Amino acid sequence: MINYYVDPGSGFIFVQNTSFLWVILIGSLGFFFFLFKFFLNFLKRFIWAILILLTILIIMRIMMHKPENINKVIVLGIDAMDPNITEQLIQKGRLPNLSYLKTQGSFSRLITTIPAESVVAWTSFSTGVKPGNHGIFDFVMRDPTNYFLYLSLNEISATPKGPVIRIRRKARTFWDILSKMNIPCSIYFCPNTFPPDKISGKMLSGMGVPDISGTMGKFAFYTTKTLSGEDADSRGRIIQVKFKDSLAETKIYGPRVSSGNAVTESTIPFKAVLTQDKSGVFLEFQGNRFLLRPQEWSDWKRIYFKISPFRKTYGILKFYLKSIEPDFELYLSPINFDPQRSVFPISYPKDYSSKLARTAGLYYTQGMPHDTWALTEGRIDEKAFLEHVDENLREKEKILKTEMREYRNGLFFFYLDTLDAVQHMFWRYIDPRHPLYENNPSYKDTIYKYYERIDRIIGEVLRNLDKDTTLIILSDHGFNSFRKSVHLNRWLLENGFLFLTEGKNEGKEFFDDIDWFRTKAYALGFGGIYLNRVGREGHGIVNSPEVAQIKDAISKKLKAWRDVQTQEEVVKNVYTKEEVFDGSCIDDAPDLFVGFNAGYRASWQTALGGVPNLLIEDNKRKWSGDHLIDPELVPGVIFINKKVELKQPSIIDIVPTILNLFNIPKPKEMQGKILFKDYDK
Repeated sequence: MINYYVDPGSGFIFVQNTSFLWVILIGSLGFFFFLFKFFLNFLKRFIWAILILLTILIIMRIMMHKPENINKVIVLGIDAMDPNITEQLIQKGRLPNLSYLKTQGSFSRLITTIPAESVVAWTSFSTGVKPGNHGIFDFVMRDPTNYFLYLSLNEISATPKGPVIRIRRKARTFWDILSKMNIPCSIYFCPNTFPPDKISGKMLSGMGVPDISGTMGKFAFYTTKTLSGEDADSRGRIIQVKFKDSLAETKIYGPRVSSGNAVTESTIPFKAVLTQDKSGVFLEFQGNRFLLRPQEWSDWKRIYFKISPFRKTYGILKFYLKSIEPDFELYLSPINFDPQRSVFPISYPKDYSSKLARTAGLYYTQGMPHDTWALTEGRIDEKAFLEHVDENLREKEKILKTEMREYRNGLFFFYLDTLDAVQHMFWRYIDPRHPLYENNPSYKDTIYKYYERIDRIIGEVLRNLDKDTTLIILSDHGFNSFRKSVHLNRWLLENGFLFLTEGKNEGKEFFDDIDWFRTKAYALGFGGIYLNRVGREGHGIVNSPEVAQIKDAISKKLKAWRDVQTQEEVVKNVYTKEEVFDGSCIDDAPDLFVGFNAGYRASWQTALGGVPNLLIEDNKRKWSGDHLIDPELVPGVIFINKKVELKQPSIIDIVPTILNLFNIPKPKEMQGKILFKDYDK
């Protein structure tokens, strides 16, 4: 199940096979004791030589590092900080620390990637190259041979020893380059870092870390209401419960487990017991028993699931009691990996996530932790969602303060995604043209207040900064309104580029109803259009001589498209692959990318290959703001605590600049420029 930005996606399968286990175990023990005895005899004979060799290696390692000569660079990645809002609030005096950086240092808008998607932009940030060279073009990509969709964050494959995970990124990162030069790096929550890289320093994985079930975040919701068809379409798991004598017995669902040819979901028993006065509920599972009252969040609770006779997987979770009467409604967060006992490494070194939990407390390990779909579906309300956001931000602040105290030199990167989540869900309170606009005094200032929260965090960093440290603050993109959903595959159908199977008027997601033997172009992701090419697609019909003509025809018609209700341009720009996606990975890029006008965005159905029966429809979801439009309309920001001349800086310029600060030449493959080139440090 693909969750959060899109739905549905992939999950882990835990493989268990206990055949002949005891025979192998007993044989292995005997062999182990033989090796152990041999090893002890070896140590007795060569112990002094080993100690001398280790001492020499340690001295060499210390000499190679020379930490006293290493510069200090701190980079704060603030996802979705919009330049228009930032400048507006600076002018009003609401962002004093960013105002200080603007006047005493440097400030500019930052050119984002095409497309302006977080996973694409942050990967370009970390590698210093455009998507055509790192291979990440969208959250959702496809295998052209069979048209299957997959998440671009990482690849999960099953092996006899269990799941193997690898990052799909195909370019070197700055932390890899710095580590090879023995420059320490501290990387916290950077997107597209799961599994974590082995670096000279420490890394805590960010966007890409799934929940315990292998999805990008699947909640559960327990209710006494009768379930409806809408509940079946939920991004979470909706579970009906019944109380008998104040007791409801149900289950908590965990990862899928494979045993032989059968795949089942692991579960544990779960009870809800109403208090005598029905003012609260006791929740019970695995020895936990705690009281929760309406409109109250629990703290983190630990849980485990057996995935084989000898193996468990551990997680942490939170509950929110929405109501007891007239209906019982209980939200259960996606189950995060327990940072102290994660089945997969979520940090490097592997034990770092555990050490951090001991010093800073438990924290969200899921890479996209804000449960926007629970708010969209009304499983929690705005107040509960903001409490959830606040708790996540408090955890991040605590980790930031804890790790800043340990920072001595090298590169320190810390990522905050609060603004992205809040703007997605609360833009409807600041855009009078949005279909769900509401002039609600409780929430009309919410977005701006979180900008102030981020500014205060930046102030804490500034107060602990010495004059020799370079501070860079940047965002991957800005933000805008999402008023209308655009169904690109319907447009391709009505303009003669896509065909459905006979008798179908609309197509299901995942291209289930596409007639590939007549289709020339199809859309997926948040703006990508692919030609159904001979030799590339499994059922391709477009030959090479036709490619340019078809691309030109689609481009011209899209640019001429007007919304019949408002007469506004639906599309601002259409980019060809050759214009924006040149590089070693160009074969995986969309043939065309659609840059939508402000207010319009590719629909959720388009992202997954669906063909609804409408061209454009009002966006009536609480997910009301977005950045998946033409990149020229949503630039990011960059602040630096030193005076430098920033001439149209781009997000791909950050890595060459970082390397320059450590006196490392820019690698040939990097496409960005050095922002400090003419600056005398």
